[in-house]
Amino acid sequence: MTFLKTRCKLKKELTPQDYERLASLSTVYGIRGLDIEGQGLIVEYDASRLHEAEVLAKVRKAGIDAAPPKPIPEGAFDQTGQFHDYAWPIEGLSPVNQKS
Repeated sequence: MTFLKTRCKLKKELTPQDYERLASLSTVYGIRGLDIEGQGLIVEYDASRLHEAEVLAKVRKAGIDAAPPKPIPEGAFDQTGQFHDYAWPIEGLSPVNQKS
């Protein structure tokens, strides 16, 4: 398990109904905790279960108007911090990677 924290910018002040919606995120598999600091929402999550973009999507689906502090690229970062697009395999046993 790899636990990470991501920060989302809240676009408006939270209402009591928003806090109830945030409470529903505690039941999402992979989200470990939430914290609010000023206009920011900090979400602690298990990176082996969720990608940062999925965390933001779960927050928005709960009805919270939030945005990432910077654009989230597709794919993921490996343990060295290098970005890889995992949407399409470029090596391994996939038939498209076999030489004819």
